[in-house]
Amino acid sequence: MTLSTIFKGSRLMAATVAAVGLLAINASAASADMAKPKRQFMSLGTSSVGGTWFSLGGAMASLISKQYPELNVTAEITGGTVDNLKLMGNEKLELAFATNAEAYLAANGQGPFKEKMDGFAGVVGGHGIFWHLYTLKSTGIKSIRDLKGKRISLGAAGSIGNSIGETVLKAHGLEMGKDWSPEYLGHGDGPGALRDGTIDAALVISSFPTSAVIDMTSSDGENVVFLNPEPEVLDGLLKERPYWTKVPIPGGIYKGHPNDIPNSFGVSTILIASKKLSKEAVYAITKSILENNDTLSKSHALGKDWSKQNATRGIKGVIEFHPGAEAYLKEQGLL
Repeated sequence: MTLSTIFKGSRLMAATVAAVGLLAINASAASADMAKPKRQFMSLGTSSVGGTWFSLGGAMASLISKQYPELNVTAEITGGTVDNLKLMGNEKLELAFATNAEAYLAANGQGPFKEKMDGFAGVVGGHGIFWHLYTLKSTGIKSIRDLKGKRISLGAAGSIGNSIGETVLKAHGLEMGKDWSPEYLGHGDGPGALRDGTIDAALVISSFPTSAVIDMTSSDGENVVFLNPEPEVLDGLLKERPYWTKVPIPGGIYKGHPNDIPNSFGVSTILIASKKLSKEAVYAITKSILENNDTLSKSHALGKDWSKQNATRGIKGVIEFHPGAEAYLKEQGLL
């Protein structure tokens, strides 16, 4: 190797190190340019007790508050996604979990939202939540069409199950209030009500596995019957709703059900913020969640899904990002 070759190699290495250093400096400068958020209290809308969002919300609120003591975040019990969106519209929440489906409907004034809601924006995307409509063999119910004349819990009032449950049953020819009666019980109350005969079936739209169904199957196992949409009906619903995804209920996650159960479906859970929150505050919230994924994962089983890899899931192309979240995501090359 000649002295000239060594010299050229040294110059190339120096240039590479300088370029990498410059990128690091630029990224640090971008972070440094964002001022710390002002001290404030925030409410994070979750779901009813027993729902995945309630426990995840507590872990996330604690994480954000620890990373940024200026932000005192409290997880609040709510009716779920529709309730959260309406509460945010009424300025009762600063942060909330929602599904991308309901967020899309709210932004466009569709479904349960009579007017367009433009006071919220996306922060980060996370885990999926999925259809679980279940009953017991003793009811004699084997399919959704067998629910005619029955009492069905759609989850707590204001939860995503209210609108999706009505939509799916209507697609099977069953009109709410005419062909079946709705009940509005929190996820944790469904198993007890089903066992004592207060209801005939319960709907939970939550993660795999979800605590209410674990409760039900831990005692009743194979006597629990899952009622998923008929394939042709589900395919028709999916064509009209590109934010729904067809998935099976995985085998083995619930006692007594070792095999996949086809034709469930789901949507993405996202974190939304009021547009009245400052850019600095939402930047800090986004940074706290995405740069502390290991900590969130240890606090909650679904924390692993709230990662940089999934940061734009369910938001990009569905609703707008909050300027604070957008600034962080662009800084990290995620948007």
